[in-house]
Amino acid sequence: MDDEKNVDSRSSFLKIALLIILGFCIVIIVARYVTDENFRAEIDTNVFGKQVLESSLKTIEINSEEAPNIFAHGKFISILSKNKLKTYDEKGVLISEVDANVSVPIAHTSGNYMVLAEKNGDRLYLISGGSILWDTKVEGTISGVNVNDNGYVSAIIKNTIYKSVIILYDLSGNELFRRYVSSNYAICTDVSKDNKYLAVGEIDYSGTILKSYVKIISVDLAATDPKNSIIYTYESENGEIINNINYQDKDAAVCMFNTYIQKVMPTTDERIYDYSDDDLFVDVDLASGIAVIDKQSSGLFSYEYEMKIKSINSKAESLYILNSDLPKSMVASGKLIAFNLGNEVRIVNQSGWLEKKYTSSKQITNVVLGNDLAGIIYKNKIEIIEL
Repeated sequence: MDDEKNVDSRSSFLKIALLIILGFCIVIIVARYVTDENFRAEIDTNVFGKQVLESSLKTIEINSEEAPNIFAHGKFISILSKNKLKTYDEKGVLISEVDANVSVPIAHTSGNYMVLAEKNGDRLYLISGGSILWDTKVEGTISGVNVNDNGYVSAIIKNTIYKSVIILYDLSGNELFRRYVSSNYAICTDVSKDNKYLAVGEIDYSGTILKSYVKIISVDLAATDPKNSIIYTYESENGEIINNINYQDKDAAVCMFNTYIQKVMPTTDERIYDYSDDDLFVDVDLASGIAVIDKQSSGLFSYEYEMKIKSINSKAESLYILNSDLPKSMVASGKLIAFNLGNEVRIVNQSGWLEKKYTSSKQITNVVLGNDLAGIIYKNKIEIIEL
């Protein structure tokens, strides 16, 4: 009986020891995966299959002489050129070609939707897939547009008797309300994920020191009680210019200023991030968080680079190490971030893990990113990465 107990005890000890060793090995592998670029590349290519081969991608031919404007939305890529909007699916197949009276576009995409307008023009289009869901003409000229995941569109109008007019439309193109701004200039807008709030970024140039404001408007009250529809106002520090608003989670408007990022909600606000001199790229167009690429000194006149993804709620940070690779650009959309390294594109998720890595034999011009695909843009073609 004692011998059986000793055998069982040794067996349990061995199992525990093996689990400890296994856990220790996993920690070492994960740590090396995060910090060692060569090891990470080998694992991503040979184990996870994240390496995308240039020869395997579907291609859309373009003519750079026509100065095409290229957009990604959902699982589609749209190309605007010569007042024609051509839309392709994830296989590079042309699914529609429609007229769009736009030569110098301003656009915004979210989920499956894209809002498109002529810069300083008067025509507005909402697009999903290859279809124009609706279009409308406004009085004045359009200076800004925005669409949320549900197809609600906000537009900023100028050149009227007011400094700015903001109009909100629902998915069907019905005008829900308009707000007249007589004292400030509206710069950016966004509609919350549940369609309950409209955040408006405004700048006051009238004083000796300019100031920005973020005003949270209740959509319900704007239609029934306009005078009391502004339920919260955030006033920036002196000299700050607001340049972007993105609603994250349900009701958190993440607002970018010159030197910091502020989270503004219906009843409160909170500082999220202060820029440093080492920050190269900052983007708030994520589902939940902000992405920052910064540089760290690694010696005399040499730097290494990393991307931080900072949660707007927990303040937790995820890291993606770039080592000595300096990105040329970064774009965020939903739960993904893509950055162009010249001859390479990497797509990383909000947790800091690589989703896709693409290496090219030619110089990459730009990258567009949707929820379900990325478009790698060259002078004469677009290559499609399915996500």
